[in-house]
Order: sequence, then C-alpha cells, then structure tokens
Amino acid sequence: MPIRTYLDDPAAFEPEAIAAMSQALQRACKELGVAHGDDDGRRIVATRIIDLGRSGVQDADALAQRVIAEGKLSL
Repeated sequence: MPIRTYLDDPAAFEPEAIAAMSQALQRACKELGVAHGDDDGRRIVATRIIDLGRSGVQDADALAQRVIAEGKLSL
C-alpha cells in the first residue's frame, strides 16, 4: 500500500519523497511482520515514516532502517 493513503496533505512532499516513503513503508512492514490486513499497525509505521520525512529524512533505506530499529526496540 502506498504511503499516500496515510498522508494528510500529499502536496507537502515531492513525488520522489512519496515514492521513497512508500518503499520504506513496504520494507519496514515486511521486516517488522506487520501484515497487509493490519491497518492499525501499518498506520503506526506510516506515521513514523511521515514524521521522519518531515524532519528531512528522504532516503528509502534510511527511513526503513530507522523505523525497523525503533520497532525492534519496542517489541
């Protein structure tokens, strides 16, 4: 699922940033075991990725790695 679903204002990000965040969402959810039907879990991961994107992190790998690391700490 693209991250666009979780964005309040998609115009706040460039298309490249949205693509990177979408890739990060897919990777992080897969790595953390968040299933496709787990809407609440996907929303939590997406929200964190969006927060990181707003703070300037735009690389898909960096976004995914940060969220995966944070997720593993909270397990």
